[in-house]
Amino acid sequence: MKIEFQIQLIELPLRFEWKLSRNSSISKTNGIITAKYLNYEGLGEAAPNIRYEETPSRLINEFESISNELKNDIEEENWTKIIQGFNICSALRMGLDMAFQNLLANISSISLSEKFGLEKVNSRKIAFTIPIMDPEMIPDFIEKENLRRFSWIKIKVNKELALPIVNTVLKNYDGMVAIDGNEAWTKTNEVLDFVAKLDKDRILFLEQPLPAYFREGYEELGNKPSIEIWGDESILSNSEPEYWKKAFKGINVKLMKTGTLQNAIHLLDEAKRNGLRTMIGCMVETSIGISAALSLESKSDFMDLDGFLLLQKEPYGLVKEENGEVYLKA
Repeated sequence: MKIEFQIQLIELPLRFEWKLSRNSSISKTNGIITAKYLNYEGLGEAAPNIRYEETPSRLINEFESISNELKNDIEEENWTKIIQGFNICSALRMGLDMAFQNLLANISSISLSEKFGLEKVNSRKIAFTIPIMDPEMIPDFIEKENLRRFSWIKIKVNKELALPIVNTVLKNYDGMVAIDGNEAWTKTNEVLDFVAKLDKDRILFLEQPLPAYFREGYEELGNKPSIEIWGDESILSNSEPEYWKKAFKGINVKLMKTGTLQNAIHLLDEAKRNGLRTMIGCMVETSIGISAALSLESKSDFMDLDGFLLLQKEPYGLVKEENGEVYLKA
């Protein structure tokens, strides 16, 4: 097939400051990829993450570097070999694969989940994530955002404010809570001290408290805390079940880090086979990326797909959230 691939950057202003332990932003710029064949079209999204040295300009430069190869005949049976051979970042690889797989699904008049032999997509309860902010601002934020409609929420924390942030959320929200450190701590004893001070009754897990490179630290933590430790930044495109079992109780699989949809499914399956729980997460994305992630929902215990809810205006309308649940729009 002679497929026409195109990419354009889209600026996505956010509804509030998105602050993590390592950076903050009020706008994101993602790449939207279109794959066209005859009268058919497939859309993909590349959400670059500066944590992995991905930028909008890098998306454009790397797309241009492979543009001639994308003009060659491409068939489904050789697509994996082609896309894995490109020297490009994971976000762009995923955007291309998402567009290609959506194109094939549209040609066959089937859903993306059917394309991969997965169960029919159900609506799923998702988390809403509270970014780092002054603890005094949290009660008003919970009210303004109507967060009690969600059965669980995530809290971004930094080392300095982690305990007062968590305590304030627990005081003002009655559901289950996950804590997301985004590599905020640098020593295992600091994490253990933090965990020891927590009221753990409604804490689901603590996600990525240490830097991903601190593998020995995670193996040490894996045997000690009284709450579950989950991996996020530690989970990229490679399957490491033996390490995962030592370090984590669950993993957060984000499409933008896995490179292809098939590899995302592979990571989720490997985690399950090795006794870990799974979550499908996201970056700040439009409903193009969120709908692709939701298509894999049958493989995951938790869904953390609020990225499109952070946008001032979501431009594609492929998913909808009601009462804390997300579903694909027909």
